Amino acid sequence: MAILKLYSDIQTEEQKSVARWWGEVEGTSFNDVAAFCEALPDDDPVIELHLHSNGGSVSEGWSIYDRLRATGKEIHAIVEGKAASMATVILMAAPKENRRSYENAEILIHNPYILTGGTFTADELARLEREMRKDQDKILDLYVDRCSDEDDDDEKRNALREELQKVMDEDVYITPARAMELGLIGEIIPPVSAKADGHSFKPNKVKEMKDEKTEVKQSLLNKMLAKLGFKSIDEVKFGMDLNTADGQTLTVEREEGSPEVGDKATPDGEHVMPDGSTIVVVEGVITEIKPADTGADGDGDGKKGDDDDPDDEVAALQARIEKLEAENEDLKKQLKEAGKNAKSVEDMKVLNAVAMAGGADKVLAKIQSNYKPATRKVDKVPGERGDELTGMAKELADLKAGKLRNKGGRYIPVKSE
Repeated sequence: MAILKLYSDIQTEEQKSVARWWGEVEGTSFNDVAAFCEALPDDDPVIELHLHSNGGSVSEGWSIYDRLRATGKEIHAIVEGKAASMATVILMAAPKENRRSYENAEILIHNPYILTGGTFTADELARLEREMRKDQDKILDLYVDRCSDEDDDDEKRNALREELQKVMDEDVYITPARAMELGLIGEIIPPVSAKADGHSFKPNKVKEMKDEKTEVKQSLLNKMLAKLGFKSIDEVKFGMDLNTADGQTLTVEREEGSPEVGDKATPDGEHVMPDGSTIVVVEGVITEIKPADTGADGDGDGKKGDDDDPDDEVAALQARIEKLEAENEDLKKQLKEAGKNAKSVEDMKVLNAVAMAGGADKVLAKIQSNYKPATRKVDKVPGERGDELTGMAKELADLKAGKLRNKGGRYIPVKSE
């Protein structure tokens, strides 16, 4: 939202130059507003106009009004202190429902007039009157058009025109409440802060606003759930995803721990896990967990006894190798088609262990270090009775006792003669 603050008189460029020459405060011209409009980004749809102005040049005021409406933006206007004369024309750039005023602001509409000290002939005065009447009707037409409701008939519009003309004839400031009756504004902004006079937002209004926000959030949540195929949040089930030996995913409705018979899981079927066990899922429920099959005699060939015939063993192993190679090729094709990167069996075991432990966060939280640094040994001071000399202290004592001598920067024992 772009904010335009009109906090000065409406002046032509010539009037601004004169004000600048005399060191007075410059006003706002059409060029200023045009530059503002040209700088508006295309993706910003709203202009918020803040008014605190005595009005000013008629031609500049109409030009600013036209330029703002030519932007095609949604215009909001707020009367902050006062809006007088041509400032009320600029106020009309916003539709009635978007025109607001603070409760202590003032609004003034009046008939056009000129300030001059010159001399005029009768014909010049007559011409000047016609021009001013034309400007007056033009401004009044705008007020009637922008202050009426769409469904107002001609009778209502004519009545409003007469009432607005009376206010223009009076040439006095009116209150926001009166301006709202005339349709010059559509809303009075109440103060936000609590005051002694009781002007504040009522608690029930705040509660209504909160309820509306809650309803909006709930509506968005329901839309998101519907896109995922759920009717309500109660249908959403949370669980852990385990990797199977063939690179697929088995979802078990359990936050942590090993899968058990009776747990809900998807998809249906027999799922061989990286550790060799098989989890059987029927109609969304784990019905059986088969341990890894190592064979009756532990050699993996599924035959009893240790006196297997060598030729039979070789044939069985060869058949198993061929089967595994075929399965391996099939898995490679599946992974390539799915665009996945194959994980090693050990990787999948680790991932499954982390999932069953409750996730990475819980696993990391349990990791603690029991390492304690060894206490530093301090050489005891020699000469104290009962102390055992160690390290450098012992060398120093032996050196003083003549048991060591320096040879090439090293201390060596002195041989006893």
